[in-house]
Amino acid sequence: MKPNLAKLMRFAQIGTAVLVLAGLGWTTYKVMVYFRTAPRFEVQKLSVSGLKRVQENEVLAKAGFQLGTNVFRANLDEIRKRVEELDWVRYASVQRVLPDQIIIRIAEREPIGLTRIQGEIYQFDVDAKILDLDIDGGSSFPILDGLRPRDHDRNLLKVEAYRKVVDDIGETSLSEVHISETGDVTVVASSDPLAVNLGLVEFRNRWIKYLQLKPQIQEQYPQAVRVDLRFKNQVIVKLRADDGEEKIVWGEKKDTL
Repeated sequence: MKPNLAKLMRFAQIGTAVLVLAGLGWTTYKVMVYFRTAPRFEVQKLSVSGLKRVQENEVLAKAGFQLGTNVFRANLDEIRKRVEELDWVRYASVQRVLPDQIIIRIAEREPIGLTRIQGEIYQFDVDAKILDLDIDGGSSFPILDGLRPRDHDRNLLKVEAYRKVVDDIGETSLSEVHISETGDVTVVASSDPLAVNLGLVEFRNRWIKYLQLKPQIQEQYPQAVRVDLRFKNQVIVKLRADDGEEKIVWGEKKDTL
């Protein structure tokens, strides 16, 4: 009798546990149905914050979300991805605020320079994202020549070099920065049109050297159009001849300042 009684008790315990789990499952199901169907959880407000250049209606249109949709049915990650497709949006975050609100927070891109591409002026940011010109700001940036459409990886390397040059020399001292495909940096000062080739490294030291020699270069070579500072203990001056052609003061005619 005792073994049978023990079995009955175990069966009773198992049965009770099954009933409890079934009850919990049913309750959970009913709660989920309530959350996904109750009118109080229908989105009544879709708000956007962090806007400076991007228009709110652009964000809302890109989000593609309809008011009245259940707040728990909103795919927040998909909304974020769509909003981040806007050119001026660097990052976006999307959050539910119960019972009936969705908030989109925007981090906009900040221009750090101007670039000339096929004769047109654009802006760009630290990610080398090429942006339409914002007429309300950014006109004091040096112009970067050398960026190419749809060449993001190489553009990013050039932007990193540009930032280094600007940090070393100061953006107000420069009007243009040219970066070749090999990474060679040439700058043009705000105060004169002479192109100064700074090479790949030591931008600050080479610029200081140029400023020290600038009066002497202007006096001895008034026809100079370029100064090359890439070579140790040498300054190579490129002249413009009377016929409009350029020649390098080099070899037998080399001048070392």
